[in-house]
Amino acid sequence: MRKIGILCSGGDCPGMNACIKAVVGTCVSNDIEVIGINRGYQGLIENDVRPLTLLDVANIETIAGSIIKTSRSAEFMTEPGFNQAVANLKKNGIEGLIVIGGNGSFRGCRDLVNAGVKVIGIPGTIDNDLFYTERSLGFDTAVQQAVDTITDIKQTMYANDRAVVFKCMGRHCGDIALHAAVAVEADALAVNEVGYSISEVVRDVKNAMKHGITSPVVVISEGSPIDMEELVFEIQSQVHLTTRGIEIGYLQRGGAPTYYDRMLAVRWGVLAVDMLRQDLTNLAVGIKNDKIFSCPLIEVENVLQEFRVDMVNDLRTLHGLCKL
Repeated sequence: MRKIGILCSGGDCPGMNACIKAVVGTCVSNDIEVIGINRGYQGLIENDVRPLTLLDVANIETIAGSIIKTSRSAEFMTEPGFNQAVANLKKNGIEGLIVIGGNGSFRGCRDLVNAGVKVIGIPGTIDNDLFYTERSLGFDTAVQQAVDTITDIKQTMYANDRAVVFKCMGRHCGDIALHAAVAVEADALAVNEVGYSISEVVRDVKNAMKHGITSPVVVISEGSPIDMEELVFEIQSQVHLTTRGIEIGYLQRGGAPTYYDRMLAVRWGVLAVDMLRQDLTNLAVGIKNDKIFSCPLIEVENVLQEFRVDMVNDLRTLHGLCKL
């Protein structure tokens, strides 16, 4: 294989740049040209491409975001847009394509495979909602950013005897909220995967105060049906404690990627190029039990979520609450 393309699609995540650098380094070491496709599938439609050299990727592994940028492309989902994207791959002599992204990006990968394109998918999404792999690129950093933010803010809440509700990103997947809540020993947690009402959260807050907590911490996920402002109002009304609601938001997408995300980025980037060199294509890479692996792209969507209820129960046991 003489020329490989790489693009990022969907939401950005910490570790994308580290992965791009690993891909470029591996290609250069094996005399393969790398073409960076700017702005994901939309850039591919518009033929917004450029060669990537070692100089282009020097020291980018410590930076969040993506030097080739990313986007969501509605046009790619149309027949004319898709056909133009495939034509531009052929026009640029790109023999294999590496795609870093989430669910929507992987659907695009499978469409390209059906059109005869050789593709490797790398899971890049802070949501951790590609369930065939235990971790996706950016998840570890997103959790660390959430933990750091909650830790810092809860100190000032403690000084003023205030309750605080934190809302974490994750769309329909509550993994960021769950992992952050356990790490900070939150007094209450509400995620989409475990049905939980506002009254039940308020009950857990009251339980915490009964055990001497003066500034309860609540963590909810973006996908939870609980409205943060309504929850803040109910805690304040029923517990008679000044309560603040804080949506952590895009802080979770920024910041230098953690060691773990950089390690995944390097290993997956190297593996993706190596598989293309061996003509092993139409695969997605992942990690399970600390071992990287690959599986057919067509199998990715069939893997169902195994939500960590055991972690929820650890948190509940910590606060003397009954297990779910």
